[in-house]
Amino acid sequence: MKIAFLIDPPETLHIEKDTSFALMLAAQERGHEIFILERGNLSLHLGALIAILRRTKVADVAGNAFTLDAPVPLPAAALDILFIRTDPPFDTNYLTDTWLLSHATAKPLVLNAPNGLRTINEKIWAARFSDLTPATLITANAAEFHEFLNENARVVLKPADGFGGSSIFIVDKGSVNAQVTFETLQKLGGYVIVQAYLPAATEGDKRILLLEGEILGAVLRHHSGTDHRNNFAAGGKALPTAITPTERRICERLKPYLQELGIFFAGIDIIGEKLIEINVTSPTCLREMQSFTTENLAAKIIATAEKKVVEKS
Repeated sequence: MKIAFLIDPPETLHIEKDTSFALMLAAQERGHEIFILERGNLSLHLGALIAILRRTKVADVAGNAFTLDAPVPLPAAALDILFIRTDPPFDTNYLTDTWLLSHATAKPLVLNAPNGLRTINEKIWAARFSDLTPATLITANAAEFHEFLNENARVVLKPADGFGGSSIFIVDKGSVNAQVTFETLQKLGGYVIVQAYLPAATEGDKRILLLEGEILGAVLRHHSGTDHRNNFAAGGKALPTAITPTERRICERLKPYLQELGIFFAGIDIIGEKLIEINVTSPTCLREMQSFTTENLAAKIIATAEKKVVEKS
């Protein structure tokens, strides 16, 4: 099969921890042709979707990971599968990519489905499952924030479109920095997500990867000694973990919604058995998770995608 990956520039990827790169390796090992599609290289001409692609070979070697052919415009329908794997934020360019890729009908199979990506904001969408999440307020109103802070004593603030642990703050009731923290985040993107602080955050947060709604695996992310954030991008380290019965019930609850929206591959974040986020744009942690299991998780993802193509044809 011909499999393309819509990714950020290859030279920016840290292959030792990059999930997209792990998927490329697995696809290549399974005998598929691999192509890279960079942002800005889609076009729609007379109803036909065109992609400027670079055929590539990959090797798990730092500094020499990609062997890239020259860019070539091809009908997107020449591809069998296209993975959307550009990093957040979900901006106008990202949104336009999903609109263009919605024109892919019979081929290629686009994963995750563009409509699903447009529907799910990774931090806001989880709030519809309020019984699964910590107490949450999404607002651009400072008075509402202060009322919520007074009720909960300690809260976590983050921008609605943040990623990688960026701009996440812990604020206590009575802090002289409460107002300026809210104002700073409000200026970044308008709406601010405020959640009651969970003491279990000191033990780390759990990333569970879901493949077609089913649990693929899990890893615990634990913060460094100088930062409260557990994200790997913020210096967190990976630890092995088990999935609790409550976490399994959370995954089962989400499964039909993810399947209905065409979310093939997702990552959910759990703290203290509470749902924090549902990541769908470019779920990560596959390589860290892989270090704690003998099962080839990336190959399982590619094999499942292959099966979907066969079922669709």
